[in-house]
Amino acid sequence: MSELITSAAPATTRSGLPWGQWWIQLRAIVRLELRKGFRRPYGLLLLALAPLFILTLRMVVPHAIQDSADIAGATQFFAGLYQAFILRIVIFLGCIAIFGNLIRRETLDRSLHYYFLSPIRRELLVVAKYVTALIVSLGLFGLTTVLSFGLTYLPNDSTAVSHFLFHGPGLGHLGAYLLTTVLACVGYGAVFLFFGFFFKSPAIPALVVFGWEGIHFLLPPLLKQVSVVHYLQSLCPVPVSEGPLATMSDAPAPWVSVVGILALAVVLVGVSAWKIRRMEISYDES
Repeated sequence: MSELITSAAPATTRSGLPWGQWWIQLRAIVRLELRKGFRRPYGLLLLALAPLFILTLRMVVPHAIQDSADIAGATQFFAGLYQAFILRIVIFLGCIAIFGNLIRRETLDRSLHYYFLSPIRRELLVVAKYVTALIVSLGLFGLTTVLSFGLTYLPNDSTAVSHFLFHGPGLGHLGAYLLTTVLACVGYGAVFLFFGFFFKSPAIPALVVFGWEGIHFLLPPLLKQVSVVHYLQSLCPVPVSEGPLATMSDAPAPWVSVVGILALAVVLVGVSAWKIRRMEISYDES
């Protein structure tokens, strides 16, 4: 915390806002948060390893892979695993754990007032915490996405896999899945950061959002647009059937999905920054 106070010393600027000072403070808070809050993420590591465990079982179970040259089958398998499990469960639950407790953890530890007593803007604190959580979530689940993609094709014929990756759409698919992972962390992260300011526990709003995202395939086209997964699915390179009960709707254009999720994140982080300006600490209520 002494590093943060030192970095918050007044800095002279020729005109306008003290961007240089804010940048220094932002980096100081991010470094402090990374050291303080994510030293032992054992639960998150287990969650991130879950898809790798499933793919390892797929390789060792006899007859799980019928044809090693069937790249199309492996591609469809990973598409289903990513959309049904990695995106909807692993990343979703990970964002609840990482972003939903950014403020609550400080309140439970009775340490939030140290930030409030430091000569920094509260809005900057929210942005720094969000950036820190993004670094953790993107590093963790981005690596999960890459390793899962690689393990999916590991049992297949190396020549066919090489042709798929370097002379086919393989690397493009991986890039699309990584982009989806990034935007999932950005979007869900902003949602659960926002809920962290209005609910004592992220469990109740998380259950509501999880249920809403879970019945996404049943919703009419208009209501589907009020769902983060609706935009994330449009970025996935391989479509996955949602079953006979799914309602038909047009998928948004990729650029609409990217801009929409980024705009949602900006709005929710902005509201969170507005909320913290009016926040009063009352540890007795935690």
